[in-house]
Amino acid sequence: MRAIFWFKRDLRLRDNRGLYELSSLPAEIIPIFILDERLLSSLNGPASRTGFLLAALERLEAELRAKGSRLYCFYGRPEEVLARLIAQIKPEALYTNRSYSWTGEKVQKKVEALCRKTGVEFRDFNDSLLVAPEKIEARKVFSPFFRLWSSTLQSEDLSIKPEPSRLKTPVLRLPTLAETARLIAHEPNGYWQPDYAGRRLRQYDFRGYDAGRNRLDEDGTSRLSVAIRFGLVSIREVLAAARKQLQVDSQFVKELAWREFWYHIRHHFPWTEKLEFQEKRRGLRWLNRDEDIRAMEEARTGYPIIDAAINQLKQEGWMHNRARLIVASFLTKDLLIDWRIGEKLFKKYLLDYDEVVNTGNWQWSASVGADPRPLRMFNPQLQSEKYDPECRYIKKYVPELKRVDCRAILTLNLPEYHSPIVDHRSAAIRVKQVYLR
Repeated sequence: MRAIFWFKRDLRLRDNRGLYELSSLPAEIIPIFILDERLLSSLNGPASRTGFLLAALERLEAELRAKGSRLYCFYGRPEEVLARLIAQIKPEALYTNRSYSWTGEKVQKKVEALCRKTGVEFRDFNDSLLVAPEKIEARKVFSPFFRLWSSTLQSEDLSIKPEPSRLKTPVLRLPTLAETARLIAHEPNGYWQPDYAGRRLRQYDFRGYDAGRNRLDEDGTSRLSVAIRFGLVSIREVLAAARKQLQVDSQFVKELAWREFWYHIRHHFPWTEKLEFQEKRRGLRWLNRDEDIRAMEEARTGYPIIDAAINQLKQEGWMHNRARLIVASFLTKDLLIDWRIGEKLFKKYLLDYDEVVNTGNWQWSASVGADPRPLRMFNPQLQSEKYDPECRYIKKYVPELKRVDCRAILTLNLPEYHSPIVDHRSAAIRVKQVYLR
């Protein structure tokens, strides 16, 4: 049998569910990756993000060569690339791991239709989630979802599947990664390297997560979101590493469940891609002032904690989770900017960008999404005092404040810095008038 294996968000050989299933068959396996031109165009972010993806593909290619295989790489629309490829090499099957995002599912449905039309067997597998969303009845609040998720997780196969020992791949006249990379604008990523994932998973002390996860000035979070996004390590390996050190219902495991909660919401309530989950919060009177939107992206809001977070985002392609919460609250509540604009800002710069998780988190932070809470609004100065009390985070990412006294920073006594674009106390009154009308 000749079969295509289509890599997507699973750029590894170890514990790759779809590849494991295919490699257990007596098949001639043709590994491919497709750089989706529509997706790359819609992201429209720094060239270093594409550079990271290409570096991850180079790492995958090296792993495949060690197994006697190779990676063929294409640029274009997946359904069109696969139509040409099927006609050219005439495979009997196409294996891949399942897409659960809005964009990924749309593409996958087109490919499934193509396979039915051409008589190619199509098989997909859940590789990216611990529990497939269709296995849990619809829930709108996290706590009851977590109970069902935890119960279902007990019966899931969480074993770590080994790498294939060898892969039989023919030499074909198809584009290589190096040839395809020349078609795309990219530059090296100076902050993230694909081999960080395995090291971080081995070295991270999960026991310190609860105490350190909110401190902006400490390395308290796992920083595994980029690895999970690209599938550099499997989600089952992450859970296994955490369980060696933590209780079953630890906060870190709950954070993994929060990620899957947003996929649960996307599965059962797919219209939330563009529409607020809460009907009563649709049609809010957002201000969406251009000058405020520009000040946010240019990190000149006058609030050092906000500006530091935006600078971290643009420099590293990543932002601390506590900083994401503070920024999202400030943008939607203090400035009354539509959460969809914030979602696009993160989409532009985040290396770990995931449209399902990003949309869920932005709706939640804007108090318009699932798992509704009382209207909550963070005070940027109080958040700075609590989670960056010595201003180390701020001074790292706002270098012009490096020699300024921390107390002056925390009290906004900064005559030579940007003036605050909004008064938080006045904004707190205004947001209630908009949200609770």
